[in-house]
Amino acid sequence: MKNEQPTVPDDWDEVLEACRPHLAALLDTQRDPTARPVYADDPALHTAGRNRAQLPQQGLPLSRLLESALPDILDRAYCNGAHPQYFGYFHPRPLPVSVLGDAVASLLNQSPAAWRMGPAAAAMEIETLSWVADFIGYPTATDASLPPGIFTSGGSLANLTALKAARDHILGPDAQLRGAGVLGRATVYTSSESHYSIARALDILGMGRRALRVIPVGPDGRIGVDALHRQITADTADGLRPVAVVGLAGATATGAVDPLTELASIAAESGAWFHVDGAAAAVYADLPATRPAFAGLDAADSVTLDPHKWMFLSYGLGCLLVRDPGNLATSFADHAHYWNHDPRDDFVFLGPEGARPWKSLGLWLALRSLGRQGYADLLARNLATAQHLARRVRTTPGLELLCDPVIPICCFRPLTSDGEGSDALTLAVHETLTASGSYYTTICRPGGAPYLRVAINNYTTREEHVDGLVDAVTYARSTLCA
Repeated sequence: MKNEQPTVPDDWDEVLEACRPHLAALLDTQRDPTARPVYADDPALHTAGRNRAQLPQQGLPLSRLLESALPDILDRAYCNGAHPQYFGYFHPRPLPVSVLGDAVASLLNQSPAAWRMGPAAAAMEIETLSWVADFIGYPTATDASLPPGIFTSGGSLANLTALKAARDHILGPDAQLRGAGVLGRATVYTSSESHYSIARALDILGMGRRALRVIPVGPDGRIGVDALHRQITADTADGLRPVAVVGLAGATATGAVDPLTELASIAAESGAWFHVDGAAAAVYADLPATRPAFAGLDAADSVTLDPHKWMFLSYGLGCLLVRDPGNLATSFADHAHYWNHDPRDDFVFLGPEGARPWKSLGLWLALRSLGRQGYADLLARNLATAQHLARRVRTTPGLELLCDPVIPICCFRPLTSDGEGSDALTLAVHETLTASGSYYTTICRPGGAPYLRVAINNYTTREEHVDGLVDAVTYARSTLCA
């Protein structure tokens, strides 16, 4: 019997040979995603992961590792975001060209964190940031000595970065030097639909979660402007200092977009930073059909968006754009005796991360290959599919639409035979859909009642796929109500 030895760490030919038998199956996850269920979750895999097994003393050849690992990943426990009937969290089918970019960037191991760690990576990242700002209609600084923002690992870190810049800009250098000694009276304002990363950021930044003023939303899911104004007025009268107003450009649950123009005015009146959390949907800000809903985004001091959502990239790329990048340079300035600073752009001193992967290469390739119109067409197609779903729900007996979609998120629920909303029925229908392996939605609770949340985040999803979802929900409802 042949004595198998582990793969030599530097033998690239052997790596390629070990991968070759599995490449077709891996590529088929994207070429033919409907060959697998929308979602698979073998409970035994979770149980096995809790056994706390020790690391094996001896290694195994890569070929044997792939033979054992890939079936677990692809068959037993797989979130099939490439499936056109996956309507869950933002989990896009990645554009092939972006996957190529990730592969090239990983192989070359260039980092845009500092010019000398990847000169081309840093230069192309600056260009990509400018393209993103242009695509969403966000004005960049006339002084081009600094990039218009930074890329991060996701929207949570982008929001944290924005709120640190806001804290330091509004409260001054003492916020960085003395910390808690000057933060106790700072306040930040956002809606009850805001992302959890906002409260978490205040915790991390030493401002405390109690500094966050959560303003109720109206029936449309948008922040109550009058309530916001009253809260800021009351806090100011009590000697508190408004640091930031955070507007939502696409609530994660419902897709609602806050009245950004009004929020910009309130922030300016109170001397606060205006941040727009557009992680979900800022990419829709400058499309003809959706531009009116995002009016005021161009007045923001900072904007978060996630290319790994509706720009159809693999996970791991968030973005923060800032009106004045000098605020990032001030907030994250630092030094070390071993650091040889290069004046041509060190992103490491514009944000919280040090060395980081060159995730933006995939976006650069996607933007350059599709162009503005190509991307706009993909986004418009997703929106049209969500609008079609809303029309189907509205005209189907036994279903209730939450509201018309502003972006490609549509929320609805089944009604009982008496025409009433029922939490138990909605949850039972959701469980039935998930168990079928054919459709995957999530649950959101605007106002407390559960709704089926459908996010159209796949550029191959068409009207027939959401028609099938409506039929499946209707059938499940009729069975459960019988």
